[in-house]
Amino acid sequence: MDYAILDIETTGGKFNEEGIIEIAVYRFNGEKVTDTFISMVNPERKIHFYVQKLTGITSKMVLAAPKFYELAKRLIEITENAIIVAHNANFDYRVIKNEFKRLGYNYQRLTLDTVNLSKKLIPNMPSYSLGNLCSELGIPVSDRHRAHGDARATVQLFQLLLAKDINKNIITSFIQEETSNKKEENNKINKLLESLPQLPGVFYLLDANGTIIYLASSRNISIKARLILTHNHRKSKIILKQTVSINYELTGSAVIAEIKALNEEIAILPKFKATKENYPFLQGIFIKGDQFTIAPITHKNKKSAWLAFSTVEEAESFLENFTYTETSKNNYFLKEDKLLLLGIGRNKNEHSFLYLEKGLLKGYGYYKLHSQIKSVERIQKIMIPATANLNLQLLIRNLVYINKKLIKKVITLE
Repeated sequence: MDYAILDIETTGGKFNEEGIIEIAVYRFNGEKVTDTFISMVNPERKIHFYVQKLTGITSKMVLAAPKFYELAKRLIEITENAIIVAHNANFDYRVIKNEFKRLGYNYQRLTLDTVNLSKKLIPNMPSYSLGNLCSELGIPVSDRHRAHGDARATVQLFQLLLAKDINKNIITSFIQEETSNKKEENNKINKLLESLPQLPGVFYLLDANGTIIYLASSRNISIKARLILTHNHRKSKIILKQTVSINYELTGSAVIAEIKALNEEIAILPKFKATKENYPFLQGIFIKGDQFTIAPITHKNKKSAWLAFSTVEEAESFLENFTYTETSKNNYFLKEDKLLLLGIGRNKNEHSFLYLEKGLLKGYGYYKLHSQIKSVERIQKIMIPATANLNLQLLIRNLVYINKKLIKKVITLE
């Protein structure tokens, strides 16, 4: 039996939109490596900064690399009649399948996950990450978080797992079990997701009793729900097993979706909590008197940050185009105004609003007629009361000052 032991590095980004930036494949016959394929890949898209930091692979490094379609034939050949083996195989296999799908080719291979195999054959490890397993088992690793380094380490790990599977029953049963289970899981997932829209909102996973066991927000309900149900984490497997149906509510915007999900999770207390988003707020602008300063955002100073950015360059660029005169005139969040932020609604006949007092969110809602929001009294009658955490407060502030593309209007209520 032949195995194609592989690893990939990707651009990062949205689920199912990742591109491959490096790939390494070792063809292994159970005793030795018989073929090798290693290459950088031009993903034809941006490499996220955290991936560049983790892997050391920059956009410049892949500019002259071959594109995926130029490597596709070689990848098909080296994995032909072989079982794909990878650490967290679901991820690598999904990304490779998607790359082939974009070329109009249906790429199908059996897979083995060394994470699951390790849990069976080497129980009671503190962690089953590749780095920890190699450290605990004395497997040398060079070029960590590079495809060739991680794939080479996975070859040695898989050799050890083969040796531990004395009767050769476990690995064979895993292939059969994973193939059978995968088909059942895919059928269930496809059925659950078939009617979900690719629009902003909140979705709810319900169990057999109709109880909400999980809820989350997203700018794309369909993609986020698929990510939750297909992730290789144990928690996702349990959630998928218990989920019988999915409901959803559109919100018109990703910000309102986050506000709604945050407040409903507190009220409903679902069995499983959603993983909190990692906001890209690394640098903040702070105001003291007439002076602006840019500094890294920490847990201690986040509350006093005026605006937040991913990089120092973005913060500096903003200040270059924003004078203090404008700030003193329009900095609503440093006054005691009642504010209404108007945006798009859940359909073309509707608008949405966020209502704030003294810079703090008090609620959100929707309206069709302008007369419905002409007074604070009317707004309070139609709005859904809500609060926001610090991250959401910064997001709301960014709506006013930074994101000029959003359809919005800001008015001060007398």
